[in-house]
Amino acid sequence: MTDSVKKILLEKLRKALLPDFTNKLTWLFGSAGVALIAGPAVFRLVGKFSSEVYGVPLEVEFFSEDRSGYGVLLCLLAVVQNIGYQLKGALSEASALRELDRKHEMDMQEARHSHDRLMKEAESERGMAGVRRAHDIKVLNELVEIFPFEDSCNALVVAADVGIYDSFQESLEQLANLHHVSQKLYTPLAEEARAKLIIQAKDTQAVLSSNLVTDPRFSGRYVPCFEQKHNGLQEVFYESQRKMRKACYALIFAYEHFVSVLQEETLWGVDA
Repeated sequence: MTDSVKKILLEKLRKALLPDFTNKLTWLFGSAGVALIAGPAVFRLVGKFSSEVYGVPLEVEFFSEDRSGYGVLLCLLAVVQNIGYQLKGALSEASALRELDRKHEMDMQEARHSHDRLMKEAESERGMAGVRRAHDIKVLNELVEIFPFEDSCNALVVAADVGIYDSFQESLEQLANLHHVSQKLYTPLAEEARAKLIIQAKDTQAVLSSNLVTDPRFSGRYVPCFEQKHNGLQEVFYESQRKMRKACYALIFAYEHFVSVLQEETLWGVDA
């Protein structure tokens, strides 16, 4: 937990001090300011060297005046603009988190209402068993619709090598979020296997998110950082591949175990 908090704080500090490349306006102001501050000194040094070594004085009229004041002003403007850019991103992130909390609360309320209706409908032990089975099959249909067994396993097998598509990333995130009351199964063994599957889905999603990146060469897909193989970071690249493969296979095994338990409980088949 401490390491995670430290990483988050360091990342926030990095963004505050070193703006993202996408924030091109900050880079423009900052670069122009540095050029105005350092430019005259550099050209005076070059002119002095040229005069002393080659006997040819070199002067540039634009840099003959001291414009360092304008440079400082541009640098300050870049800092202010970057702070505003980061603040805007933080406000957007906070708004998104509030929306997620609101949606989660609505889901929880719907789950509680669904559970209350279920209890009212089950008037006898036999009726309870039938209602529970219908509930379990409905939940399984929703889960398989979000994350189809065969297609998802096939995508996980190659994820470490070729990456994953945006739609698969969204399905994986949806699977990792299937933890609220309405998604629980009444069969104890099946619910235990489902809970393990969701936990592993969260871990796998975290590993893929931290090791896959967007690349303009691969539209609509998160891919490994292929440049690492060509800039002296081969060990980092292959270590990331190893972690991703391990996490993906762990999720496949958790899914296979879940399916085998459902088959034993006669919940996976024609009806499901």
